[in-house]
Amino acid sequence: MSRHTNPFEALVDALIDLFARITLALYVDLRVEGDAHLPREGATVIAARHYHFLFDALALRRTAHGSAHFWTALDWTTARWQRFGMELLCHAARWPTVLRVDDYTQAQFVRGASAYTLDEAQPMLRAATRQTVKLLRAGETLMIFPEAYTTVDIFPTPKADGQAYLPFRPGFVKLAQLAARDGKTQVSIVPTGLAYERLSGPRWLRWLPGRRPLWRITLRYGEAQRIAPRATPAEVAALVARIEREARALSEPLSPTPATSSATLAPLRVR
Repeated sequence: MSRHTNPFEALVDALIDLFARITLALYVDLRVEGDAHLPREGATVIAARHYHFLFDALALRRTAHGSAHFWTALDWTTARWQRFGMELLCHAARWPTVLRVDDYTQAQFVRGASAYTLDEAQPMLRAATRQTVKLLRAGETLMIFPEAYTTVDIFPTPKADGQAYLPFRPGFVKLAQLAARDGKTQVSIVPTGLAYERLSGPRWLRWLPGRRPLWRITLRYGEAQRIAPRATPAEVAALVARIEREARALSEPLSPTPATSSATLAPLRVR
């Protein structure tokens, strides 16, 4: 359960929840399976598949216990006002912020297309790690997308099509290990899948402006896993692989026709 540190954080949480309610009500038929696997209390890491840049987070936010905190990448910001606004939001909500530094983002930093520089990546990662450990030791919930990139996004993504997955990065397990090294914290890691299905008809009434096609999303939670604080690298790798397999299995489509590829989804993207 989230413990707000000040009234401003409580207000931001309430506004985020209101936005999630309204957006999902307008665009999504959300179904939840396996929520009994979510711990009612105690440190929890939700490791989820990443398909949609917006709906994934809102669905998780609406169904997880408490307000929860997102591990958030900000390298996509291109302007100072975007950076400032996202940093303000994440600080208020106590969301750890990082920069994705890999082969896909290198060119962006080299061109100066990001509002951040490469020199800021390591200090941000260290700060995010400290903040995450503190949150988990306080019994909070962390939501993280170990693939790091979405399938449907308003920004470029390395995923080739609507069926592509990226390997899960091991950081979410290592964060759980670090938090548990105090000898008191036990972190539950919950594999999570998101199955998207495009429905045929519009949900909004015909006389309403801006109506959009309807998604059906089934959010599935798997059985929680744990890792020993001093587990070997081989044990960490094995757990990461198992959680990745489970998240993919939990994301199996509801019907033989899978969700449409990102190239076809341009009308749905929020601008």
